[in-house]
Amino acid sequence: MATGQGLQMFVVRLVVLGFLAFYSYSMGMEHGGLNAFGQLVVYSGIVFIPAFYMLPTIEAWLRDSNNLPAIAAVNFFLGWSLLGWVAALVWAFKQPSPVVVSGAAGGNPNLYAEDKPKKNCKFCGEEILAIAIKCKHCGSDLQQAS
Repeated sequence: MATGQGLQMFVVRLVVLGFLAFYSYSMGMEHGGLNAFGQLVVYSGIVFIPAFYMLPTIEAWLRDSNNLPAIAAVNFFLGWSLLGWVAALVWAFKQPSPVVVSGAAGGNPNLYAEDKPKKNCKFCGEEILAIAIKCKHCGSDLQQAS
């Protein structure tokens, strides 16, 4: 999903859930008798108010965040403070850092190149592996030179 489109959808979710949560809460504050629709709106707050509160967790879930349990915990326990809610939201939007694999687990065939026998290139004089068929420095074809 494109970043701009994801941000637009988040804003739509934020505005719609915010409106529905506020509307159901404000209808519940009415002191007069409510008709059936008014009561439905009031009781819909049971869904919309917690959904608005847990919006950072919903965003992390929609974005398949690796940190979903931690974001949900911060959102649930610290979301009542605006700072905790915003921190969970920012964390939900954070893109995962690429994992750099080093060592033998990376499967790099040149990992232990320093242990292999070496020779000098006949064309540029740079040090290369003895089994090389093409110089990595100058690009010369070493098989035709033999």
